Amino acid sequence: MSNRLSLLISNRRPRTLTFSILRFNARVIPYASCHLLAAVITPTFAALPSYIKPCKKSDPNIDQCITNTIEGLRGKLKEGIPELDVPAIEPLTLEQIRLLRGPQGARLDINLTDIQVSGPSSFKVRELKANTENVTFAFKVSFDKLSFHGKYQMDARILLLRLTGNGDLTGNFSGYDSDVILRAQKIIKDNDTYLKFDKMEIGIKVGKANIYLSNLFGGDPILGPASNQLLNANSNLFLDEVRPVLEDALANLFTDVANKVTRSFTYRELFPDD
Repeated sequence: MSNRLSLLISNRRPRTLTFSILRFNARVIPYASCHLLAAVITPTFAALPSYIKPCKKSDPNIDQCITNTIEGLRGKLKEGIPELDVPAIEPLTLEQIRLLRGPQGARLDINLTDIQVSGPSSFKVRELKANTENVTFAFKVSFDKLSFHGKYQMDARILLLRLTGNGDLTGNFSGYDSDVILRAQKIIKDNDTYLKFDKMEIGIKVGKANIYLSNLFGGDPILGPASNQLLNANSNLFLDEVRPVLEDALANLFTDVANKVTRSFTYRELFPDD
């Protein structure tokens, strides 16, 4: 049994420096050009914004403090946080997923393209356990629902029935849960300590997948609905193939967000001693 997957994710932007011109005072005419020049060429890191709460390392409830901070950020991630160079996390784009599995007599061969996933910003973090010295966080993440749409091409055999077609794909995952580990390295920069996160480790559990493929059998009004019903009855085959692709996509997405949020603030600002 063979298993080949390919994934291209197009949700990244090039890293840029954020500059501040808050020090420019337009009323001081003789020095205006000097102030502007200094503001343009000097990258600055402001105090923590209101939606990022520092969590003291001595706080006995630091796990809840970090959870609350993540929840405060969550509401802003759907549209992005321009001041931190964090792009909108919806939709999550999967340019291509190739699912190829099984021998000729029981084959699953589906090519999915331009998959747009909605719902990543609905994530909920729970049971977080933090080690701020080693900068390791273990927690669970659930989603209300992940919905998707895109294009498909399929040539498959399920229970001796051959399914062929190409067209639009829509569907959703529900009962979604995952175990996550996030680790960071302490990086010294300009005599201050910053955090750089390693790629998130994430293991997904999906309770159910609902899938609809348009234009099966050329849009046949009888075979099309019957085939979709059969496909959903065997959705575990689809989930087995999509799971590692989705895990990789979400891990890349949220690791990128974590690094863009923390790179502008020192470790001590995020986790003060007292």
